[in-house]
Amino acid sequence: MTSLTRQQARSRRRRRLNWTISLALLLVLGLGVELLLQQYALRQFEAAQQRLTARAGEVRAMLLSELNATLHLATGLASYISARHGQVHSPELQPWLDGLLRRSPYIRNIGLAPDNRISFIYPLAGNEAALGLYFPDRPEQWPAVQRIIADGKPGLVGPLQLVQGGSGLIYRVPVFLDDQGYWGLISTVIDFDPLYAEVERVADELNLAIHLERLDGAAASLVKGHDADGSPTVALQVQLAGAHWRLEAREAHAETPPLGWLRLLGWSLALAISSLIGLTLHGQHRQAALLLALNHSQRQFRLAFEMAPQGLALLDPQGRLLSVNQALCELLQRAPEDLLDQPLARFGDPTLSAYLDGLLGARDGRSAGSGHACLIDAHGESIDAALSAARLNSRTSGGDGWILHVQDIRESKRLQRLQNEFVSTVSHELRTPLTAISGPLELIDSGALGEVPEHLRQMLQIARHNSRRLGLLINDLLDIGKLEAERMPIACEPMALQPLLDQVLQSNEAYAAGHGVRLRQIGVCADWVRVDGQRLHQVLSNLLANAAKFSPPDQDVELRGERRGQYMRVSVRDRGPGIALAFHPRIFQKFAQADASDTRKKGGTGLGLAISKELIERMGGQIGFDSIEGLGATFWVELPLAEPALQEQPA
Repeated sequence: MTSLTRQQARSRRRRRLNWTISLALLLVLGLGVELLLQQYALRQFEAAQQRLTARAGEVRAMLLSELNATLHLATGLASYISARHGQVHSPELQPWLDGLLRRSPYIRNIGLAPDNRISFIYPLAGNEAALGLYFPDRPEQWPAVQRIIADGKPGLVGPLQLVQGGSGLIYRVPVFLDDQGYWGLISTVIDFDPLYAEVERVADELNLAIHLERLDGAAASLVKGHDADGSPTVALQVQLAGAHWRLEAREAHAETPPLGWLRLLGWSLALAISSLIGLTLHGQHRQAALLLALNHSQRQFRLAFEMAPQGLALLDPQGRLLSVNQALCELLQRAPEDLLDQPLARFGDPTLSAYLDGLLGARDGRSAGSGHACLIDAHGESIDAALSAARLNSRTSGGDGWILHVQDIRESKRLQRLQNEFVSTVSHELRTPLTAISGPLELIDSGALGEVPEHLRQMLQIARHNSRRLGLLINDLLDIGKLEAERMPIACEPMALQPLLDQVLQSNEAYAAGHGVRLRQIGVCADWVRVDGQRLHQVLSNLLANAAKFSPPDQDVELRGERRGQYMRVSVRDRGPGIALAFHPRIFQKFAQADASDTRKKGGTGLGLAISKELIERMGGQIGFDSIEGLGATFWVELPLAEPALQEQPA
């Protein structure tokens, strides 16, 4: 397993560990959230129970208060009868009973039952059915009456269905005379429904729903109330005069604690914290991995720097050598210690100094990034070198360095020179026999040497056509050789552009007509340009010839001139098939042709556009094209305007 593979495996394990820690932290925080919510819900429940118990106690106190007031009135009546030795006079009792009923609005009637038979009842209206009631004849009531008599204490029973209708609570007080003889009962009937309605009203004001149950031993029966819905409740005992009730109360409109939102908030916070810690761990891991990768990259770069077959050097902003590789040391035949911390310009001629001045003065590092210069080795030998540089740490200010690539081109220049000399020699050697061939062919075809038989005329025309093509190829080869050897003289001077365009159109009109194409100029150019007239004629003739060659028959090739700032643009537009997108990068290269097959329909050497580019750039201009495949092409050249024309421009 390689070192890189082991590092990747450790990185994967570290990532899994980080995510495991984040997940475990999320679960721990989530458990803490749930515990806190549980404690919060418990405390809220306890507080609600306390509030509920207090309000239920108010309801119970109100119920007991109403009942006690009534029972005290009945007890007072029993004392009155005992004091009268059992003698009851209705006229005397009437005003006193009126006062009792006014003080206790829930008393339905008060009955006197000497010897357990109700012989007096007040008020009588509405209670006639109870008059004359004999308790021993009421099996549902007699046992309770017997217990009261036996205990000698008052007793409250009910609610019961009354013989006179409705339900009520009955408070029975046994009356004993001074000789402890049993006299009878005082029966006070409390109207239960309005009493309970008042109790419910008070409960509603306290936001309570109540249930009142009667307890008989272990059994419980609902007296009043509604079905419970599972809300928290409290149960209070209500005991009065032997009656045992249970009052249950719950919130009528319970407010549920916002546990859902609190849970969502808590889990969101837990997720945020665990995610933040996880991202922090991941960031630390990534930072460590990046540092590791950076160290690995630096080692790889250093290894590539040292082992590169071409010369490489690192320069500081002042052009001093910070580091050199073995190939550069061998090229200059110097030891590394002789090169380090020395200005690079010391090891070259003025061309190297000029290159470095342009390089170190360039802000973007591209305008002077490539070039040629001559280096000097330890023995004083000149070394032709191609130089290219790239800026290092370009985002910093004042501390930019450079990495310089040095390529020994002595051999390639020697081979190029031999190639150019060979092409030039071959071209010159071919021109002489070609002239000797094409001259006689012209004489024979013109009939100067006698009439040519018809069956030979076509063959002569083919021979003349191919000799012309060979002549053009030789001329192009000679031109490109001269340009590369910088032996082609170019003399730029101010010239009127329109006469040059007229000459070009006139000299190429016959060629275009041979292809069924018309040449036409759009507008008139009154400007002057600084060019070599003969070379501009050569360039425009090549562009017009190409446009005519690739245009469909009976179409126009348009020549147009227009001013663009300090340049005059001359464009040639055709309506041919256009230029394939894949061929765009190679169109100005030598011997480049869109159709390079042996059966291509259009002739040409593939040197015309390369020669045109060299000529235009030597004249200080630019050449280019615009084309969409299938919609024709427009080739253009931009020529520097002459000084007189520039001065005529408006300010």
